[in-house]
Amino acid sequence: MKRKLRKSAALTALAAVLLAGGAALPRAAAAEPDTRIPILTYHDLTRDPENTDSMTITDERFRLDMEFLQEFGYTPLLPKDLVAIQHGNMEIPDKPVMVTFDDGYQSNYAIAYPILQQTGMKAVISVVAYNMESAEEETPSADDNTEDAALQEPAEPMEGVSIENPEDLSRSHLSWSEMREMVASGLVEIGSHTYNSHNPQYGGNGAPDGINGVMRRKNETFAQYSERMGDDLEQSIALIVENTGQAQVNYFAYPFGAYDSWMDQLLDKAGVAVSVWSNNGKSADIADGLRNLPRYGIKMEKSVAQLLQQTDTALPALATVSVNGKQSKLPAYNIGGNNYVRVRDVAVLLMDTENGFDVQWNSVRNCVELTSQAAYEPIGTENKPLPKETRLVQSFTEPTVADGTTRMVASYQVDGYTYYKLRSLGELCVFQVAWDEAEQVVEVTA
Repeated sequence: MKRKLRKSAALTALAAVLLAGGAALPRAAAAEPDTRIPILTYHDLTRDPENTDSMTITDERFRLDMEFLQEFGYTPLLPKDLVAIQHGNMEIPDKPVMVTFDDGYQSNYAIAYPILQQTGMKAVISVVAYNMESAEEETPSADDNTEDAALQEPAEPMEGVSIENPEDLSRSHLSWSEMREMVASGLVEIGSHTYNSHNPQYGGNGAPDGINGVMRRKNETFAQYSERMGDDLEQSIALIVENTGQAQVNYFAYPFGAYDSWMDQLLDKAGVAVSVWSNNGKSADIADGLRNLPRYGIKMEKSVAQLLQQTDTALPALATVSVNGKQSKLPAYNIGGNNYVRVRDVAVLLMDTENGFDVQWNSVRNCVELTSQAAYEPIGTENKPLPKETRLVQSFTEPTVADGTTRMVASYQVDGYTYYKLRSLGELCVFQVAWDEAEQVVEVTA
């Protein structure tokens, strides 16, 4: 696989040498870029905190996960991007991530898709195509009491059902029209989760003989397997291409995570380049190829902020801040090229302005609570000088509560203090932040 060094990184390094006034010295060749990618696995989403399980998380948890990825500069990749990287047609970004959904639940459109739009994240959804066909069937008549009626999409909202709460609709899986819309946005790619190989005869549960998903049956020959699973795969791919506007199916997720080596040959024949199988809790290394990539299964018990907690070098600094034209210096840590300042120092700085805010620590929820346009009472530790040593710090994994709403913003806790970027605090507490490049000053309008 061809791997390219990012040009921006090389130019930045050269510029740093020239600005320092020194000659470029001979040095060892730059290291190859990291080819490891965390792949995150989701299934269903719900707005009801009481309705979560091993396959279902809340809309808020998913939003906070996506906000974390956005705040810490992760670049979302789709399967087509992995193919492009493998062929040398795309550079791998510094912090890649892939978000995946299995099964194709309707909540992927009703809940996840708006959050992807808000955060700029992307996702691949692997669908069980048989379920999609069921979702597209016409609404049953009032006299139709068949068992399949619960899977069919009503032509109009049912009485007493709000379109703003799509979970009330009788349909549990995506429709082709919803998938077409998401694919057209460029934020979503559709993959195969087979046509109908999730043990429908056992209600989607494990088979008594342990043969699950695409696993070969007892005494089954390769020719028999190729006919059975090849037909299933081809039918799935044909339906996706025909109904979504997507030219190629690049991605396959193994049902139940049950792998069979014979399936690799069928995927190769069908042109499906990327396959994933287990949720074994490690990042995928695409330098080893795009087959059978491992994933992280995301549940309510552990957030992405905890899973991908950042460890960074923090350099003590002083940030020059102009508040309504009056300059001040704030103790700061430079982390990843950005200055992070203590939230209470900023509260003191703005306490006599119209956009001052209050800061409280919620010891029960282990998080910072901010209230915009509220009086702040200093506690005496503000503007405390920083130690001179460079240090390793870890990102804060809990969300911040701003005016009653939880938000995942880039922040670090150092020696019991919480540090944020000024721009992040401005977005949370409604004051304007701009950067004066010429003066090297952060301008705050409050």
